[in-house]
Amino acid sequence: MQWIVHGNGNKRTGFIVLGMHRSGTSMLSGLLVEGFGYETGGPLIMPNFDNEKGFYERIDVVLQNDAFFAAQGMGWSYNVLNYDSEKALRDKLQGMINFDEGKRALQFLNNHHKTLPYLQKDPRMCIALPTWLKLLDDEPAVVFTYRHPLEVACH
Repeated sequence: MQWIVHGNGNKRTGFIVLGMHRSGTSMLSGLLVEGFGYETGGPLIMPNFDNEKGFYERIDVVLQNDAFFAAQGMGWSYNVLNYDSEKALRDKLQGMINFDEGKRALQFLNNHHKTLPYLQKDPRMCIALPTWLKLLDDEPAVVFTYRHPLEVACH
């Protein structure tokens, strides 16, 4: 496994997969984890009838994103245009939201002693990514998967 190298020669310590639900993010994540050895840490959301091979989503990141959203009167499926990443950071710094799940996630994502790059995937990251980028020690590589919204709705 080789590290992802940025154009300026700096190593990337992580890889974030973005995309809406049912757009191929789990398939891409599975390829990177199972085929190339990227680390997800855990615990992860368990596979189920909807996605038998797994979601590759850290429970702590999902819960923290939900907390960021709830504090702003929104969710992943409604009022997403209202999300303010700066407000989320202020709320975290001022103790206005519980950040226990985020701390747990950052212990893994910012662990520089890992031997392999991490993979982070959560569809909520399409909204919350600007917040997380300011919490990460190093800028990760990011890929966005796209599937036509009508295909997503029919899937």
